[in-house]
Amino acid sequence: MADLLIGDGLRARDHHRLEDAARAAGPLHAARRPDGVLVQVVTVGLELTRRLLADRRLSKDSAALQREMRRQFAAAGREQTDVDGLFGPSMLNSDNPRHARLRALAVKAFTNRAVQRLAPRVEQITADLVRDLPEGAADLVPALAVPVPLHVIGEVLGVPEDDRARVRSLIETMLLMDPVVSQPASDALGGYFHELLTGDVLDEGSLFGALARADDNGDKLTHDELIAMAFLLVVAGHETTAGLIANVVHDALDNGLWERAAAEPDLVPALVEETLRHNSPVRHATHRITTEPVEIDGVVVPAGTLLLINLGSAGRCPRAHADAADYRLGREGGGHATFGHGPHFCLGSALARLETETVVRHLVREFPRTTRTGGEQPPVTHNDIMVSLKSLPVVLRR
Repeated sequence: MADLLIGDGLRARDHHRLEDAARAAGPLHAARRPDGVLVQVVTVGLELTRRLLADRRLSKDSAALQREMRRQFAAAGREQTDVDGLFGPSMLNSDNPRHARLRALAVKAFTNRAVQRLAPRVEQITADLVRDLPEGAADLVPALAVPVPLHVIGEVLGVPEDDRARVRSLIETMLLMDPVVSQPASDALGGYFHELLTGDVLDEGSLFGALARADDNGDKLTHDELIAMAFLLVVAGHETTAGLIANVVHDALDNGLWERAAAEPDLVPALVEETLRHNSPVRHATHRITTEPVEIDGVVVPAGTLLLINLGSAGRCPRAHADAADYRLGREGGGHATFGHGPHFCLGSALARLETETVVRHLVREFPRTTRTGGEQPPVTHNDIMVSLKSLPVVLRR
């Protein structure tokens, strides 16, 4: 079961059973990533999950993470030693004071006011895509869930429209965590961002352009920090939101709530929040490494251990929620940890909610009698972080 906690071949909601059983069995489960790296998957309740996400002994330092991965590659006789892409020195893979410095330079682009300025563009992108959907059979992942956040983050970052499909393809390949194909994809994406930064097509009004000029009391991002920030924002800024959009639509259809949402559009934010809790598109918080022995629910974890903290089992923690395994609206208290907790709480949470709510509102208004097709659940991604749908076949009906 342990390897299935980051493993392959799952279909929608299969992982719920695995994660909830793991939480009931104990707090730690050794699992091996597709590239051979050994990690400990943490499955504990919501309260402890939040404490661990904010625990300074669980380091996010890029250099420490890369050292341990390279040590494991070398011990296994593996040639792959370049893990700079997703584990580069971005604010995601930094501890304070470096994390605080990088976050201060980026946070202005993700304030509620900044996100609301994007709302009209999100509306327009969504309306155009929904308008082009014909009645009948459709796969909503490539038709809608992926294009909306991809175009939004592309515009925010200043990635030209003609380049976005290539960027998406490279990200998908990189997230497979298969060294044969993932490393070349990571190298190609890094090279693309270098060209974008040093070329003459970068929109100075874009977030990427603003980050290149960002100055906090004389402090600016270096070129390498900008590349790492681009990796973080383009992956986190569209991959996770695409997964959330697909999961919300899937869960509303599967739980008999689609036509109700069409009649009561004010329910859409509640659908989004319940999906974030019950069926998070982010399966695990990104990698951490212990800087000293840490006790987790009675088990001592040695220093130098790579950890993945499971977020789905925390959201479905029965101590935090009555009937936690069920999908239902109107819950109070408890909440979830899908956007993290503590210093690394997701900067893009407001944008993700805005995009998802906008897509669902437009889709349910245009196609209120939509149904899912096929008897079985659709397949999901199989990397160690995401658990989003690969496809979502439906019949769109007005």
